[in-house]
This record gives sequence, C-alpha cells and structure tokens, in this order.
Amino acid sequence: MTLRRAAVLGKGSLAVHACEVISALPGTVLDTVIPNTPEPDWDISLSRAVEQNWPHTRVLRSGDWRDLEPGRCDLVFSVLYDKIIGASLIDSTPHILNCHPGRLPAYRGARPVNWALHNRDTLAGITIHVIDSGIDSGPVLAEALFSIWPDVDEVADVWSRAMDHGRRLITDTLPRLDAITPKPQDETRATTHYRRDNHLLGDRDGWTRATTQSRR
Repeated sequence: MTLRRAAVLGKGSLAVHACEVISALPGTVLDTVIPNTPEPDWDISLSRAVEQNWPHTRVLRSGDWRDLEPGRCDLVFSVLYDKIIGASLIDSTPHILNCHPGRLPAYRGARPVNWALHNRDTLAGITIHVIDSGIDSGPVLAEALFSIWPDVDEVADVWSRAMDHGRRLITDTLPRLDAITPKPQDETRATTHYRRDNHLLGDRDGWTRATTQSRR
C-alpha cells in the first residue's frame, strides 16, 4: 500500500496536536515538519516534540516552506505558521490547509483574537480552510465558534480558548478530509488585518491590557 505523506508547518502545542492526529491517520506518514523560526518560548517546542515522538520525521529548521519539495507530500497542514505559502507548493499539493485562529472571512490576516476583542465581539472562532493565493481567503472546511466576553476576557484568555477548540476541530476534521466539500468564503464580508495595523489595537495589542499599558 502506498502511504500518503504529510507535512506540518507551524508552532506550539496546536501544531504538535496536528502531528499526533496525522500520524494516527490510516495510510498516512508524518513525513516533514517545518517549525516557525525562532520557535516561541511560551509554548511547546514543535521541533523537540517531533524529535521525541516521531524520530523518523524530517525536521526542516530553516522555517521556510520553500525547503519542502513540491509534490513530496499529499497533505500539507499549516498550524499557526508565520509565512505566506507560495504557488509552487500550493499547486503541487492535493490537500493544503491552514488552521487560522479566527472567524472567516471577517478576521483574515494578523491578530484575529486581538481584533475580535478590540471590536467587542461576543463570538470568536477558529477555522480550517484551504490555502489559496490570498491571505486566509480559501474555502472553509470546518470552523468552531465560541463565546467571548470583552469586558472580562484578555487576549490570553481567548487565545487559550481558541487552542482548546482548535484541538477538537483538528481531531474531527482531518480524518474526514476526503468527505468534506470546502465552502467558498463570502467576499462581501471579508476584512483583512495586517501587522502594520497593530498600533490601532490600543489596549488589545498585548496578551493582557495591563501588559500593553506597561509598554507605553
């Protein structure tokens, strides 16, 4: 039997969970992992987790998606990956997906959790979508929505909640990939936030309002 090869790109405990789910899929091998570089020191190290749990998996420490040979993997899963993936990998990969910690299409781009709190939303979400040539603009496979409370929640609170829902979403979605029909996003409702806009977040720029104020 020919094994389906998979790659995970990204960081932290959610990417490690994706590795666990993928490695348990029938007929699938976790072939390559590309951790963000540098890896954050506030979360699990993806590279160390892979070395400990999947010693035969290739780890590309450059952090660069271009080091993954086009056509090598049947599934590429970006989980909090910090680079825009280009056409050479998109066009050569049957399943190329991203796990985005925000609702789509309203919160494309950077800092979706921060922006949801800044806008005083009462619902936030985490989404798995197909990667296309845009920024978080590909068709949606699955999403999880959950309540947030802007008067009391900090960014750290909502981020943690998003990661919890993300683990469940990944567990439920990846085994069903071949049975899911992706749903195109509604472009009339789309908003994209860029890193250059972070200064507009005010006291929602940091993990907590207190830490944001202390930097000013």
